Amino acid sequence: MDEDIRLVKAVLNGNIDSFSIIVNKYEMTILKFIYNMLRDREASEDITQEVFITVYNKLYMYNSNYKFSNWILQIARNKCIDYIRKYKRVYESNLEDVRDLASDEMSPEDSAEFKETKEKVLSFINELNEVDKQLVLLRYTQELTFYDIGEILNMSESAVKRRYYKLRDRFKEYSNVREKRCKV
Repeated sequence: MDEDIRLVKAVLNGNIDSFSIIVNKYEMTILKFIYNMLRDREASEDITQEVFITVYNKLYMYNSNYKFSNWILQIARNKCIDYIRKYKRVYESNLEDVRDLASDEMSPEDSAEFKETKEKVLSFINELNEVDKQLVLLRYTQELTFYDIGEILNMSESAVKRRYYKLRDRFKEYSNVREKRCKV
């Protein structure tokens, strides 16, 4: 965090090279986050560029009492929301786009079970509203704390926790319903 604050101050004092360091440090994180929201590679790349343009133009507004990573993810989240509103698109995950996470060492049974579980999780995530989807993605793809997620989503930490645990319970119910359908 201290490094980020030092880089921000350097950029505000006119050191453009420091901004390049910020871009290099956060570019993949932002791109992955946006891609997980939109599932559109070109749009994700374009929005990532927009995020960094906004970061550069609004850097003076950054409050160093908060994590810089949370601030930049919040900008990315807002850009995604703007994009979705503008184009009124709902994106569904295409399983072919998700890289196969199965290890070569898995047995065929384990691999089939893994794929089934992954399909179930992706299907559940696609049915969530935007805020819940963002909460899950921030928690699992960015591995952020509830406090950090709260900062990004403009929610209290306790509200994030409540929502997260309700989502977890909903997923358990969702899984049980799907299993019952398969057995019938």
